[in-house]
Amino acid sequence: MDMMIVAAGGAIGAVFRYLISLLVSNTNSPFPFGALIVNLVGSFLLGWVASSLSVNYQLFIGTGVLGGFTTFSTFSVEAASLYEKNLLLFTIYLLLTIIGSILLFNFASSL
Repeated sequence: MDMMIVAAGGAIGAVFRYLISLLVSNTNSPFPFGALIVNLVGSFLLGWVASSLSVNYQLFIGTGVLGGFTTFSTFSVEAASLYEKNLLLFTIYLLLTIIGSILLFNFASSL
């Protein structure tokens, strides 16, 4: 049963990630705002989920929805692409994603 809960949440999270990528893709920017937004929002929400909800909700929302919503693989691809094209944007993206995600998780878990 737990796997079905996680799978259902993952499907929902993946759809939300796709919708955000569609909204952000219209910016024509070389900076990967879509993945940055998704990962920062996901980290914030995971901090809140981990500190506020029961284990059953953590499985559905934390592991499922937010696991499907956030994306380390996209972060890796976009970081590698920026590294080849623009070292400054690569550094900014790396720092914003990693430090921002940790800070937002900690902030949300203290609410």
